[in-house]
Amino acid sequence: MYVIEVLLISLGVAIDAFAVSTSGSLCKPFLPRRIRALNAALFFGIFQFIMPVAGFFIANLAMDLVRCIDHYVAFALLAFVGGKMVWEAFKGDDAPDICDPNAKSDFFAVKNLFLPAIATSMDAMAVGAGFAFSGRPLWIPAASMGIITGIISAFGVMLGSRLRDIIPQKYLTFAGGCAIILIGVKILITDLFFG
Repeated sequence: MYVIEVLLISLGVAIDAFAVSTSGSLCKPFLPRRIRALNAALFFGIFQFIMPVAGFFIANLAMDLVRCIDHYVAFALLAFVGGKMVWEAFKGDDAPDICDPNAKSDFFAVKNLFLPAIATSMDAMAVGAGFAFSGRPLWIPAASMGIITGIISAFGVMLGSRLRDIIPQKYLTFAGGCAIILIGVKILITDLFFG
């Protein structure tokens, strides 16, 4: 069960990076497609590993203050992340226009990827904090988040517009959000009734 849980969380937090990679692959290319995919995989994957680790350690600093309500905090963080994804899935366009029509460099150039990588990994930071509050181990989930995000980001770049024709992005985001909310509910129920 733990493996399925980790995979669902990893897929859930990877959806934002996947959406940005897919959308970014539609922008005017200045780099070969393989380099674009490699850059996306490295940047999004590394940040998706670093941010839950940061969230975990920040939450551990505050652990003594919230030890009696840790399962509520873990649930609230995961419900917030998942709820935000569900909300975003249906509030607007299928995929935002992130291309700069006056760009002089590739969307996936190293200098352009720092901000998207940070922005798409903020949810992973909250998930890492949720792991700390629930008393669960971090390293395997963080590594899983990084690896799966890297793979799915490269996949998004390679498929580009064709994938959007097959599966609308809003449905993927909705499914990822629901999976994260359900993990939060499971943590809450387990700690309340079996902890």
